[in-house]
Amino acid sequence: MLIYSKLKQRYRYHRNWKKYQSRQSNVDGGKADTAELNFYSQFIKSGDLCFDIGANIGDKTDVFVRLGAVVVAVEPQECCWRVLRRRFKNYEVFVEPVALDRQTGSRTMFVDKSHTLSSLSRDWIATVKQSGRFSTTHKWDEKLSVPTSTLDELIAKYGIPVFCKIDVEGVEYDVLQGLSRPAGVMSIEFVSERIEPSIKCIDYLSGLGEAEFNYYLGDSMSFALPAWVNFDGIKAILTDMDKDIYNYGELYIRFTGQ
Repeated sequence: MLIYSKLKQRYRYHRNWKKYQSRQSNVDGGKADTAELNFYSQFIKSGDLCFDIGANIGDKTDVFVRLGAVVVAVEPQECCWRVLRRRFKNYEVFVEPVALDRQTGSRTMFVDKSHTLSSLSRDWIATVKQSGRFSTTHKWDEKLSVPTSTLDELIAKYGIPVFCKIDVEGVEYDVLQGLSRPAGVMSIEFVSERIEPSIKCIDYLSGLGEAEFNYYLGDSMSFALPAWVNFDGIKAILTDMDKDIYNYGELYIRFTGQ
């Protein structure tokens, strides 16, 4: 039986199930911004399963838990996953100390002094250096071998997530290639100087099932489009966005045939 199914069964007949759900929304590890809570609440309800891919030290995990979600937090950097385990030790957060990829194995991570910018992608690092997005103080000069798993393996272990956030500094397409079926609502980070990899991501997801798209810029926590659009619509928007190299944000994908 999947871990998430076991968890639900464990509490379904427990007299304190409602107290358990309430406790899920009171994490001591940080204060979620009201705008974030309001934004994500349109996708996540109490008891939902969420994947936080590229969890770092758990700021988004914190938001999801406050909404009552059960969270699988995926983070390969030991300095970060140890924080995750301490921060959420009293909550239903499952920490997976791996990177996600198209297949199981291992990869080299290039570690920056700011652990939020560590990446498996030399190309992403070269691009954001050349564009000037990040200052020259960012070196990525430390290498770390990390184990890899796949989205399919995560789903086999925990179940299909209602929401899946992917923020992995340039290897979003690699992560998605480890997925062979639709999986709830998904968010993917993008930067405008690397639009083509983002288009490959949404093209790949469209191949898994009928889907529609939206996005927000920066940290606005507000959709830029009043209505969701199809693949051609979002592709045109992203292509035009390439003119401003400092645009960044989150792409959102929801499968309509589920």
